[in-house]
Amino acid sequence: MKKKFKKHAALTMAAAMAVSCLAGCGGSDDADAAAKKGTEIKKEEKGSSKDSNGRMTISVMGIDWGYGPAQDNEMEKYWEDLFEVNLDIQWINWEDYDQKVNTMIAAGSIPDVVQISKEGNGSYYYPIFTQAIDAGVFLDMTPYLFDNGNGIAETNAVMKNWSGDMWDQAKYNEGIYIMPRSNTEKGQYSGIEVRRDLMKKYGFEEEPTTMEELKTWLIDLSNAATEGEGKKIYALEYFGDNFMDTHLKAFATAFTGQTDWAIDENGEYQYMQFNEKYIDFLNWVKDLYDAGVIDPEFALNNSDTSKWKAGNSIAYLATWYNWNQSADLVSDKNFDESAPEGCEAWCLKPVKGPEAYAVSPNYTDIDSCIAISADCSEEKLEKIMDMFNATEEKYPGYNDVMKYGIQDVHYTLLDDGTKDTTDEKYKKARQDGYVGAWNQIFLKTDVDQITDKFMKDGAKRASDESIQRAKELKEFVTNDLQATGMKNEIQNLQSETYNNQWNVLTDDVNTMCTQYVMGQIGETEWETFVKGIVDSADYKAIQKEFKDSAKGRK
Repeated sequence: MKKKFKKHAALTMAAAMAVSCLAGCGGSDDADAAAKKGTEIKKEEKGSSKDSNGRMTISVMGIDWGYGPAQDNEMEKYWEDLFEVNLDIQWINWEDYDQKVNTMIAAGSIPDVVQISKEGNGSYYYPIFTQAIDAGVFLDMTPYLFDNGNGIAETNAVMKNWSGDMWDQAKYNEGIYIMPRSNTEKGQYSGIEVRRDLMKKYGFEEEPTTMEELKTWLIDLSNAATEGEGKKIYALEYFGDNFMDTHLKAFATAFTGQTDWAIDENGEYQYMQFNEKYIDFLNWVKDLYDAGVIDPEFALNNSDTSKWKAGNSIAYLATWYNWNQSADLVSDKNFDESAPEGCEAWCLKPVKGPEAYAVSPNYTDIDSCIAISADCSEEKLEKIMDMFNATEEKYPGYNDVMKYGIQDVHYTLLDDGTKDTTDEKYKKARQDGYVGAWNQIFLKTDVDQITDKFMKDGAKRASDESIQRAKELKEFVTNDLQATGMKNEIQNLQSETYNNQWNVLTDDVNTMCTQYVMGQIGETEWETFVKGIVDSADYKAIQKEFKDSAKGRK
């Protein structure tokens, strides 16, 4: 969170100056007129000129998650032929992506379509992006999406099933400047993945149902497995000093009854770590630490010591659908090659805490999204809206290509229905073509992790028991979130003080959490520390600005 926040914050000043230039000089009326004029000029420059084959060029920028897609690869050519366009696409490494986008915004040279990345507080609307929106750089897509029953969101085979809440999450000042690419699974990081083989081997098959039972269960099973396996088996995979990490947060929710930001009984915005009940969560972690069942040097960020997929821990708080494993435990192993043979994955149902179940709401249900340049001509916008919102119904075979690539280029189809990618030529082609990642810019069907992960074709299919448990988990998490209405209350709200001061204000919070868990400070020191923050002028300003922003959205 801090790394991304610092990127955005560091570039805010430069982008603000650039946006000011885009808007022109003089009074606000003159600035608006200049911005409008500049947009009109650019529309002529970014129109819909076509090549000799009648194809226009669409420029795109998306995130490369470390795969290094090749230029002019087979997937790119497939999409160009399907949609009858030329794609000028840049895949930028994820580590440099935010800075690249922000620099292009500042320079006034954004592509036609830009993938927008999510910042640490769960919002896609970060300061530099919203400044550019205010200057007219990006398109408000509302008129294209909603048009008295005839808009894309109202007629598209995928989008028409999305709730109003989904579109509310996409709004900034009542406009829609980001286009979601899919609706995610609810409460993703609510799965307590466990080593079922160890549960069976040491007689711990009765599953815990409360946070207190879970603590005792983890301590006892960790000790039994450590003795029986002849090596240290930790209770939890946990490393680093970020106590708001998704691999701990659901446990904190169980004690506090909230996620990152909530509205307290006084109507004030409250950060989870400053909830008076957060100390109960820290005590729960401290009990594990004192029992010697979490890495004693967790703060040093050694990710291998307690790694669950390496067989080094009993449990791992992660996504409720990421423990998929083939019925034979081998064809789709889930665990690392270094893990012992016979590792079996399972997932506990969310356990109950004093204030809530250990169910963590998503930052946002928008899986990924794109923004569109306001400088595109209407003809180009029509093409963009068609190709970036394609569906199986309009383009048969679209869904399969999105997921698996092109048959005999990226996989071969076996008799049992398995799409086999083991040949090295397929592996190379898949990496070059960025197979499976185009869904972060193109529309995809709503995520169905049970089908995609557990109900694979052929030998990779999970056991019936695992499929049933995955269905139970999905139902439980969905129903719990619907019943509680819990969400990150500052989603898409704006606060200048938050943008400028939050990193400084909270810089020592996780250090203090670490010191508390390790017994270096006590409850009095923790409470005094928290009071100093919540009583500060900056924290109170943040609360007020979030309130004002929320009022402006109603």
